[in-house]
Amino acid sequence: MDMKYGHEKLQADILVVGGGIAGLTAAVSLKEIDPDLDVLIVEKQTAGYSGKANKGGGVLQYFDLSAIKPEDFVAYHAQAIGCFLGDQELMAKYVSMNNRMLDKLVEWGARLPKRPDGTYAVIPTGPMTAIIGVDLDITLKIRQTAEKMGVKIIDKVAVSDLLTAGGKIAGATGFSIINGTFYSIRAKAVILATGSQNYRVGPMWSSGRGDGIAAAYRAGAEMRNAEFGNFAQLVKVKSHQEVVYGENYMYNKNGEHITKRFRTGPEPDISSTAIAEWYKQMSADLGPITLKQEQASGGGLSGLWDRPYGQTFWRLNEESAARVDQDMEVCPMLIGEQSPVKVGHDMQTTIPGLYAIGDVSYCGSAAPGAVPAPPGRNRGSGILNAVFAGISCAQSAADTAKSGALAPVDEKQVNDSAERVYAPLQRASGCSAKDVIRLVQKAVGPMEQMVYMSAHRIATALRYVEKAKELSQTMKADDFHELLSCHEAEAMVLSAEMQFRAAQLRKESRGWFLREDYPETDNKNWLKWIIVKKQGDEMTFATEDVPYEKWPVKPQR
Repeated sequence: MDMKYGHEKLQADILVVGGGIAGLTAAVSLKEIDPDLDVLIVEKQTAGYSGKANKGGGVLQYFDLSAIKPEDFVAYHAQAIGCFLGDQELMAKYVSMNNRMLDKLVEWGARLPKRPDGTYAVIPTGPMTAIIGVDLDITLKIRQTAEKMGVKIIDKVAVSDLLTAGGKIAGATGFSIINGTFYSIRAKAVILATGSQNYRVGPMWSSGRGDGIAAAYRAGAEMRNAEFGNFAQLVKVKSHQEVVYGENYMYNKNGEHITKRFRTGPEPDISSTAIAEWYKQMSADLGPITLKQEQASGGGLSGLWDRPYGQTFWRLNEESAARVDQDMEVCPMLIGEQSPVKVGHDMQTTIPGLYAIGDVSYCGSAAPGAVPAPPGRNRGSGILNAVFAGISCAQSAADTAKSGALAPVDEKQVNDSAERVYAPLQRASGCSAKDVIRLVQKAVGPMEQMVYMSAHRIATALRYVEKAKELSQTMKADDFHELLSCHEAEAMVLSAEMQFRAAQLRKESRGWFLREDYPETDNKNWLKWIIVKKQGDEMTFATEDVPYEKWPVKPQR
């Protein structure tokens, strides 16, 4: 293909795709293992500013490992949160590394509050857990550390496709969103750190565009737990500001405390049953649903720790919301958090040499069980899961890079990628990326289609997805930023298709996953993971038994 915008060829020992908290953690960890490794981060926006770690509540999950054992939390999590669909060994490893990860973040420049005696200043949040505040410049601090260690960073280049050779990873391709230059990058190992699929509904989380999920799927990597991508949070109706823990204080128009209908005792975080109850109340004309006691969101924690960046961020959010919110009417808003790239304990995917970390593979790792990606009913687990995965992949990725040579690049793959990448710019007419995105959002936005599901409502959602899929073949871009939007819209369609089609298969309710037509948990038939894989041009589905026999906490069957 004629590379009319230019073609730049690069190579590295290890290519990290994504410059958020996960990608930066992996890069720094690799350099700690071997300073001579040639590590390159490619980020489609700006590393250190991208991702979600610098846009959320700014809290980290904390375990007092002097008082609890990892296996104690694993038992609680398996029964109350993961509902026996989780990898108990991986969860135990995450808990056991908790204090080490916090110390590493401090070593890399992050600011975590401590008491006069040197211990971390934490606040209890649930059974065996607490949270600790971190300021929202955390990713900037780690970028600075990465650069000092010799990590190379290229911003404003969107990785679009993965290259393979002989069934193994060989590198990646992408394009500059500034001038359109096409990039082909050879690497001995590739680490995907591109975030989850959030469907661009919740503004704070909309940076999760699913493009890494789509690239891995097209390359032949397996997906797992794609149906658990439907996290929702209560928000104020007018401002869309999240109200964390607001589900504890839900009242209908008759003044009835409806929380008692779906909750019998304290829970660590919002459950999908709160979303289902909101839907039932509204369907019965018992809305609006309001909160009688306003709960603190991220900004409510600002007085507990000194976090200058975060305090400014939350103050602006609160001021913006206050201008439009006159009451405490709430509704659910989809956050999404689909994270299905299947990985093992070293975060290697089913393609040798390809790793996936953070929110691109949280559910795919099976660690959390039957919940979407962080918060995953564990506040503070989002940032730390990314740090955990970045550290966990580093040794294996370093070994892969040191033991192998750069694979030859298949020029046909490169040319096919370039042709696919620039196709929207070549069309004389067509729809916009926004047209496709709006159709997908009609599928994923309604809570009765995404959270409180039924066969009929899933089928309704899939009809929107099929329309979006057909329309996506006609997308037209007038510049490189629109070109990026086209590829992100295409990834959104793919994520929605695998999510709803997997949801059709799972005929039970488990954890966050609710089906009105199959309200019971079915351990006899559905202690299984759903596996999605591209075979030719087809999206195929299979199941894999959860190997609960080898884990300490076992379900009743």
